[in-house]
Amino acid sequence: MPSEKDVRVRVGGIIINDNRLLLISHKKDEDVYWLLPGGGVDFGESLEDALKREFREELNITIHVHDIALVCDSIDPSGGRHIVNICFNCSHDNGEYAIGDEERLYDYAFFSRDELSSIKIYPPMNNELISMLDAHTERIYLGRIWLNR
Repeated sequence: MPSEKDVRVRVGGIIINDNRLLLISHKKDEDVYWLLPGGGVDFGESLEDALKREFREELNITIHVHDIALVCDSIDPSGGRHIVNICFNCSHDNGEYAIGDEERLYDYAFFSRDELSSIKIYPPMNNELISMLDAHTERIYLGRIWLNR
């Protein structure tokens, strides 16, 4: 069982369709926030396998996983959590988009550049995602970021 001080590895998938980025929303209490589809990596599971599993669970689709596009550390300043986010360029392979059964899953949508600047994304990488849409920037390491509420 992981301790409080373990680093969590999270994979995320970047799918762009018609210059719009796919995001999935979670709802905690009344707070709705957006993330790249993905989730935690299980022990013994490759990053690619974890991402494919998460897309099936969250959106009912299969994907192709391509190169790493973005990496960042989400480190809670209070010391409560440390998440390494490894995000890959992906493409939709098969299946119809449908939100999964997990309780926290709330919705999914494709967002334009302008829409990305005004929504709550965790971790807060709105500008970097916009840059990817604008210039198809690849391989960004953001370093340490955390959203202060």
